Amino acid sequence: MNILCIIPARSGSKAIKNKNLQKIKKNKSLIELAYDVAKKSKLFNEVIVSTDSKNYQKILRNKIPIDFLRPIKLSGDKVNDLDVMRFELLRYQNFYQKKFDAICLLQPTSPFRKVSDLKSCYNIFKKKKLDAVWTISEIDNKYHPIKILNTDKENLTYHHKDGPKFVNRQGLNKIFIRNGIAYFFSTKTILRYKNILPRKSGYLIINRKIVNIDTPQDLLIARKLI
Repeated sequence: MNILCIIPARSGSKAIKNKNLQKIKKNKSLIELAYDVAKKSKLFNEVIVSTDSKNYQKILRNKIPIDFLRPIKLSGDKVNDLDVMRFELLRYQNFYQKKFDAICLLQPTSPFRKVSDLKSCYNIFKKKKLDAVWTISEIDNKYHPIKILNTDKENLTYHHKDGPKFVNRQGLNKIFIRNGIAYFFSTKTILRYKNILPRKSGYLIINRKIVNIDTPQDLLIARKLI
């Protein structure tokens, strides 16, 4: 199976300046940590960094080859991962003159990934012949959607239609959140279905403590935890 690994690393983060270049371990940036794990896994035929930043390209030039920059239309904070993956898949199939059967997306902002995570995720993807596999983490039921409330200027309402039926936390089903450690997708999911969560989607639960870095506080916690 030919697999293209994509590390999305756009510039312009508002909460943390140059977030993807922040260092938390062994003086390596978040981009480098993602790249290193991808290469060590030996799962991928090609590993590429998708960025819109000439500065990133310059800083990383002696460590990670970045052959192309993203076009402006795929550089904003409202651009979704699906559009980026579709564009890079088509571009790099042409560049490498090969067809890829699958894509793996590794977000730099989730730096607590291990090679074993990638291999486990891939094994689920391959053995079950799925269209997608995500890594997920369990959330405390105190944040369950049934308990969430909405407000407007004057009124309080239930967020979930079953909110009025809530009795106790023990009766709620387990809930999960994607953690950014890894996503595997079949090529047809990206090009034909145009859906990152198709019907045949599996998962790998990550039970250990991890941090997905979105805020300065997340960055501080990650540096302490690592």
